[in-house]
Amino acid sequence: MSFDRDPNVEVVRKYDGAVQSLDHAQQPWSPETSLQGLSEPISAAHQYLRKVADDYKIPHGVVGETPTKLSAPASPTDAPFGLPIAEERERFKSKAVTYQQTLGGLPVWDAKFNITVNEDNQVVNSSSSIDTKASKPEFPPDDAKYMKDDVTAEDLGQLLALPVSSGGIHFKKEQKQQRLLVYRYYTDDRQEISGHSAPTLVLREVPEAIKNGQYYVVREVLFSLPISGYGDLNWRAFIEVKTVSIVYLRALTAGLIGWVFARDPATKLGHKAPTTSGSIADLNLLRDKVLLPDTVTTTPQALQGRYATIKDFDLPTSLPPTTATGEFNDSVETDNFAAVNAYYHIAKLFRLLAELGFPIRTIFNDTTFPVPIDHRGFNNQVNAQAPGNATGNGSGGFIFGRADPNAQIGIAADFRVAAHEFGHALLWDAIHWPGFGFAHSPGDSLGAIYCDPGSDAQDRFDTFPWSVVRRRHDREVTDGWAWDGPKYRGDGPANYLREQILSTTLFRLYRAIGGDAIGNFHKQNWASRYTLYLIIGGIATITTRASMPYQYVSAMIFADNGTVLGYPGGAVRKIVRWSFEKQGLYHPLNTPNPGVMTRGPPPAVDVYIDDGRDGEYDYALMSGSPPGVWNRQAPDHGLVNQAPIVGVPNYCYVAVKNRGTQDAQNVQVTVYESRIPEPMIWPAHFHVPGTVVQFGVPIHGNRLQTATVGPFQWTPQAHRAFDRHSLLAAVRADGDLPNTDTNSGLACANGPTDIDSLVPFDNNLAMRHFER
Repeated sequence: MSFDRDPNVEVVRKYDGAVQSLDHAQQPWSPETSLQGLSEPISAAHQYLRKVADDYKIPHGVVGETPTKLSAPASPTDAPFGLPIAEERERFKSKAVTYQQTLGGLPVWDAKFNITVNEDNQVVNSSSSIDTKASKPEFPPDDAKYMKDDVTAEDLGQLLALPVSSGGIHFKKEQKQQRLLVYRYYTDDRQEISGHSAPTLVLREVPEAIKNGQYYVVREVLFSLPISGYGDLNWRAFIEVKTVSIVYLRALTAGLIGWVFARDPATKLGHKAPTTSGSIADLNLLRDKVLLPDTVTTTPQALQGRYATIKDFDLPTSLPPTTATGEFNDSVETDNFAAVNAYYHIAKLFRLLAELGFPIRTIFNDTTFPVPIDHRGFNNQVNAQAPGNATGNGSGGFIFGRADPNAQIGIAADFRVAAHEFGHALLWDAIHWPGFGFAHSPGDSLGAIYCDPGSDAQDRFDTFPWSVVRRRHDREVTDGWAWDGPKYRGDGPANYLREQILSTTLFRLYRAIGGDAIGNFHKQNWASRYTLYLIIGGIATITTRASMPYQYVSAMIFADNGTVLGYPGGAVRKIVRWSFEKQGLYHPLNTPNPGVMTRGPPPAVDVYIDDGRDGEYDYALMSGSPPGVWNRQAPDHGLVNQAPIVGVPNYCYVAVKNRGTQDAQNVQVTVYESRIPEPMIWPAHFHVPGTVVQFGVPIHGNRLQTATVGPFQWTPQAHRAFDRHSLLAAVRADGDLPNTDTNSGLACANGPTDIDSLVPFDNNLAMRHFER
């Protein structure tokens, strides 16, 4: 059954189209037959699971007529894929019924199907973290060391090269029960590298036989190990039973804690926020209790981590703080608060690289870690800086002064300022200089784009809303803020005006791909992270300074391919170019004074199908009724859309324009009919290769001509399940391929690609829905 058209059900899907969660809160799902079996909530949940199994893409035959319970402890079997009930748990006014995915009879770590049943035995929601494509791993032989035998404390001591004693590795009474699991090994998840990590331990490299993304049989071991500053910590380890290697390790603790401004007060509260010179009591109420990422253990515990460490190397003297309790809790005006913020923000920015998929030590290959941070420098003046190292080819750390001449709060408390300085650090390693040449740095863009999703700032285009620094990222070309415009030409040596041209350009990119979806935090956050990936990926490619950003635009476009944040890349590349074009780039060089004052020219060829934006990329929800695609009930070349007649041939027409500066040659339009009523994934949900029509003559540029291509004959299915029909139209020409064309070499063309992240990002594409 499909809930996509049910307004009472909130559906969240994975990128491959499978349901990830269903929310029935508005109208709970009721069982269709009487309840019997293990319990009424379990009976209701199992009826529901059988109904939604196809939506969740659970393989046929896995969900039987009656539920089974997970045996404890589980033992290996020949069963390839199972979904037994793990527990029925009492919750607030409800019961949670949890199914556990098994492979070969063993539980798969963190792979569960959860169903919430209310007091009337109705389902109110469901969610899945199971891997429906998983297959049973190769089971080790019975004589594999830990297939039957428990791991001892002495074994752990050898694996971790740590002592075994009450002051070292030991088992508590409740930790002596071990179990076999199936675990999917990921190199980057062996120890915690996302979010805020607790302490980590030194691990030996895994053997070459252990491959990234593969499932393995492991033995779960719970143990205790004291760590200075944390006390006696509890740990979880997974040991692969055949190679006897630790493939997963976590400290079961919150880690080192600090009180900071995770978001500056103006971003958090807007106009209600106290200023940097406001009430200390009010500002203290806005602090956030966070976990400090990537710390390493010291005695006493200092603000020192894998990538950053607090040091005092610039006046005034301010000794780095330490703690004996595992927590830094200081008032906002103190040096200690400045230090904790400085560490947290810089460590979080290094961590951001890992979260986006960049290898930190490759991006910073000439930087020595941990980089030093002085949280109170510049003789207490308002300033911040990211100096280079001694040889000028990497980061030399960070220095932060005061936030306001009338206050003691450190400027490091403002994440946007830290992000600005981090932009310089990226450039030191990439081009061995702190500035692009064509702009001061990418730092303003990093801070603005990172902080915008969910922001309550009174003015979202104020780059530093809580700082004395006054810069913006909504500068108008007609006011002189163009590439090679009056502001660009008249900028000083620091290039702060050019930085605002760049931040306006990159913020436009972010807005176009979802940043302007105000109120939709998920879409804004996706757009923010994708844009940050392209900004940093572009920097990771360039090696020299430049007076204009052409090389950097190319580098950003190059970064948009392969896998980006788990998605097939390439769909955003045209919007990268468009964003710079709209800020005046691509005019002929040496434009007479005062310089560029208009938006730049489009590409030589830019054919498009009008989706209501006339070939532009300003943010809009994907239109189901684009003006450039319509249906006729007869091949009469009519220009008014007609509702299709099911079961008989209908005729689609497509209007094509060219906003490029030259004629478009060899124009060809392809129309793809959807396989299902609600197509969401390219190409799986469409009939490929589609119907192709060649347009016989060139299409003039500068929007001087509208070419009608067609008719495309198609027959809407008469099946009752098709309550809506969809056609995807794609136009190509020499020099301008759609993002669905495999000849482009783009990952998004091969898919699986979310339609909502494909069609609106390419003016060569438009999709028309026809309601039945």
